Amino acid sequence: MAVLEFTDVTGGRWLVWATIPSPGSVLGPLGSGWLTFDGPTSRRRLSPIPDGWETASQRQLEQLWERAVTIRRTPAGGTQAEAEDR
Repeated sequence: MAVLEFTDVTGGRWLVWATIPSPGSVLGPLGSGWLTFDGPTSRRRLSPIPDGWETASQRQLEQLWERAVTIRRTPAGGTQAEAEDR
């Protein structure tokens, strides 16, 4: 699994990876997966996973990040599924 890193315009460092759920565990448009952007103050999700994201430039990753929706991080003691449902 590829994990990329980029720095946004404010200097925040972000890690990016593809999240592929188990078959049948997520319904709707997220069922085929999403890009997860994990940063210093938040986490974002972009669905569907764009073709070629693994070879994207720093600027292209930032453009994808700008399109991504901010989501809650997994709560302490919670499960990933619980956090993704919110």
